Amino acid sequence: MTTSSSATLTPAEGRWEVREGGPVLLWERIERVLSAYDEAGRPGLKTFTLHVYDGGQHLRHLNLLGLPLPRP
Repeated sequence: MTTSSSATLTPAEGRWEVREGGPVLLWERIERVLSAYDEAGRPGLKTFTLHVYDGGQHLRHLNLLGLPLPRP
């Protein structure tokens, strides 16, 4: 599925600015996932499981919401 959404990071006066476009707020999604990962104590890779089924692919962890992965 293509949404024509984009997120661009640009340096601005010693910090980063994010510009988003399209119907999906990509950077907002990234920040939610990173925050959840931090709140879960930054679990190691071996604590995750990958579930693949007809409806898609999800990366799962007991302390995190299911993370849908893009289809190849």
